[in-house]
Amino acid sequence: MTTKNLPIYQIDAFSDVLFAGNPAAVVPLSTWLPDDVLQKIAMENNLSETAFFVPVTAGGADFHIRWFTPTVEVPLCGHATLASAYVIFNQLGFEGDIVRLQSKSGILTARRYLDAIVLDFPKQPIVPETIADDVIAALGGDTPMETFGVASRDTDLVAVYDDAAIVRSMTPDMSLLAKLADRGVIVTAPGDKTGLDMISRYFVPAIGINEDPVTGYMHCVVAPYWADKLGQDDVVGYQASARGGVVACKVVGDRVHLTGEAMLYLKGEITVPA
Repeated sequence: MTTKNLPIYQIDAFSDVLFAGNPAAVVPLSTWLPDDVLQKIAMENNLSETAFFVPVTAGGADFHIRWFTPTVEVPLCGHATLASAYVIFNQLGFEGDIVRLQSKSGILTARRYLDAIVLDFPKQPIVPETIADDVIAALGGDTPMETFGVASRDTDLVAVYDDAAIVRSMTPDMSLLAKLADRGVIVTAPGDKTGLDMISRYFVPAIGINEDPVTGYMHCVVAPYWADKLGQDDVVGYQASARGGVVACKVVGDRVHLTGEAMLYLKGEITVPA
């Protein structure tokens, strides 16, 4: 078999220290590989997401970006975009302060801001939706005060609780949840510490990720909800996974600005079919 080597980076996103936040693999490309090879690389990496991007010269963007879990391609991913922007800014010699990324969710931007990066993402509207009793039972059985569906992802569910302790201590039955929920379940509650407006977690065993450590997309769901509840545009979220991470959010019309830092953990090469 003829092979070729490609650069790879692993970045801890939404963290200012190593071994926290959400690790993402980033593979810069000059041209697209076949989709099945992209998926196999993501499966081999076995991280919640692997991001791939290629340079473009049209469409108002600098790069075209795509994201893959170990099992599927997804239409939007925050932490792997933050990781990709970190690589573009700090490893690839990109000279500008704003990088524009063409994606399945439209044009996204990433902007340098001191030691952090600010992502400009589309807001993810929610609509009232009943969550089946067996899904609630798989989450642990506590009754949420409100439930929703994510309008742009008709299989994502949102359960809102009145106590952050419920969200922090939740131990779902992942094997059961994978069978009952086609994609993901977001759980969220008011913040329980000074400086935190919301506590959230994101369970997605149906697509190969039991719990995503820190999720930019999810904050495009919960930030507008809590901003509306609290009557303020700026909200700070904590994702209470084992690794944990803080995401500063600003709701601007139909967009959400997500601010976070990132740390380089690994850079090297992978070998793939030519």
